[in-house]
Amino acid sequence: MLTLYNWLSFYEKNYVCVGRVTGRFYGEDGLPTPALTQVEAAITRGLEANKLQLQEKQTFPPCNVEWSSARGSRLWCSQKSSFNSSLALASGSLKHACHRLILQFL
Repeated sequence: MLTLYNWLSFYEKNYVCVGRVTGRFYGEDGLPTPALTQVEAAITRGLEANKLQLQEKQTFPPCNVEWSSARGSRLWCSQKSSFNSSLALASGSLKHACHRLILQFL
């Protein structure tokens, strides 16, 4: 839905509206149909979810990973990352087990 919203935003900025197509989203009277209302509600929910996701990434940045043929894999996380925050809640032995498990997949 958000992809459609982004396309529509682009379209509205760059093109002049000359009318509406009668069908699923607009009736013959030019008014929105219930289907359009549902789509707009889904877009609103999607925008809110994106906003929350961005806020969460600011609070708990994701960990980073890189790979090179010379050095192999490397994983690092900031002190604020969600991975470090969840490990802080774990006991010492569980914390080390989690580190080993993650490194095993790299």
